[in-house]
Amino acid sequence: MRKRRFANPPVNVPVASIGDIAFLLIIFFILCSNQAKRAGKQIVPPAAIQLLPLPTPRFYVAIDQDRRMFFQTKEVGSAKEIEAELGGVIDPNGSVEARTVIFDCDKDVPKETYEPVLEAIAKANGIIGAVGKEAGADRSRR
Repeated sequence: MRKRRFANPPVNVPVASIGDIAFLLIIFFILCSNQAKRAGKQIVPPAAIQLLPLPTPRFYVAIDQDRRMFFQTKEVGSAKEIEAELGGVIDPNGSVEARTVIFDCDKDVPKETYEPVLEAIAKANGIIGAVGKEAGADRSRR
């Protein structure tokens, strides 16, 4: 018995929207990557009289209310670890934007805890951008 062969019509895949989808995915991942650096940390920043905007940071260091230290999203044990992490990724001859490190610290953390972290950022050739809130205003960057 002979098999019947049916002519398969050609499949037409619309490719015009693939570029739009790729563009939207790129925007989604860019927005999520900056928010992921700060997720899960309970930090109340100190108040300041005047704040200035910072460029979009590449590096993020934080100390929460429990005195836990974070580099990007990873918890670290000491300021020395932060210095080692930053020293491996910061180019000392890079631009100000490439060397800016956002430092986010809870307002109740004592000086003895955050001062070594600031020194570690400076030793790693980072430029410190401190996070704060304007007195009587919502949270913003300095």
